[in-house]
Formats: sequence, structure tokens, C-alpha cells
Amino acid sequence: MNRKIITAAALALAMGFVPSIASAAQPKLNNELLSVGQMPVGWSVDNSTSGTGPGCLAAIMEPRGIKQIASANVTLVASGGIPLIEEKLATFSNAVTAFKKITGALDVCKRVSGLSGGVKATGTVGMMSFPHYGTASAAYSATLQVQGTTIDADLLLVRKGNVVMGIQEANLSPVNVSQFRGFVGKALAKLK
Repeated sequence: MNRKIITAAALALAMGFVPSIASAAQPKLNNELLSVGQMPVGWSVDNSTSGTGPGCLAAIMEPRGIKQIASANVTLVASGGIPLIEEKLATFSNAVTAFKKITGALDVCKRVSGLSGGVKATGTVGMMSFPHYGTASAAYSATLQVQGTTIDADLLLVRKGNVVMGIQEANLSPVNVSQFRGFVGKALAKLK
């Protein structure tokens, strides 16, 4: 499986991030995203792929009935394209309801099937134990099969004030939870 398919599948795995919508609040959110300078040596920004998740993961950060005011996202990859960290920040007309709808959709999203990065993907999603962050948080673990390759991801959703943060780490092997917690800490430190 080539790097582009792996990256596309990993990007689409957890939260179906779609490109940011432009607004006056977007520059502020862009400044609150993780930066390559916060990552280990050898990591870089990857702007080559974006997509929506398969099945019930499609556009998960776009809950129906809640107006998204602004969003910003970044994808950071280790040399070789994996592991991968993706972060999305979004503000909503009602962040409390948006967070509840996002986590509610993930709570019932147990099995996944559909296109991911333009290829067929199937997998599972489940809640996972993780420390509490922000005003509210919820963590999930996902596994996706793409062309015979297993991609694992841990993802965390955090509401801090009016901002909802979705962050995931994806890898070809189980995610290093300690490393992921470190990235989460760095991301939350930038969130105002």
C-alpha cells in the first residue's frame, strides 16, 4: 500500500475532517493549532490529503442543526507519513450542543463501512478510557481495514469554552498512548 493511500485512509479514519471554512475567527483558530515546531524532529505539515470518513464517521465535526462559526485544521506527519496527527478546532453557535451531538454520533458509531481516501474501508469504533480535559471530553479508539492494511487511531474530543477540538493520532500499529497524551497536552496549551 502506498504512502498516499495510507495517509488518506488515516486522515479520513477518525473524524472525517473537511477543509476549514473561512471566517473572521479563523486566523485566531489557526494560531491555536499545533505547529511543526512542537513536534519531534522529522515531522512535517501534510497538506496533500483531506477527506471525509467512511460511513458514520463522515463529517463528524459538522453536527447537523448546529451552525459552525469557524474552523481550522492541521495534519502533521512523521517522516515516512506515519504516524500522523490531525487536529481540528471549531467554534459553533452552541458549542455545548455541538459537542453533545458529535460525541453522541460517535457513541453509536460502532461499525464503519464506506470510502476513505477514495478506497473501500471497513472498521470499528469504540469509547476508550482517557484523562478528562477542558470543560468536557470524550475519547475513542478506531481500527480501519484498507486494502488489507490495518490503521489504528486514537481520537479525543474536547470542549473548552466555545471551541471544540478534535485530535487524532493514526498509525499502522496501535497508537503510543503516552505519545498521544503528550501531543494532546501541547494542543490544549495553545487553546485559549
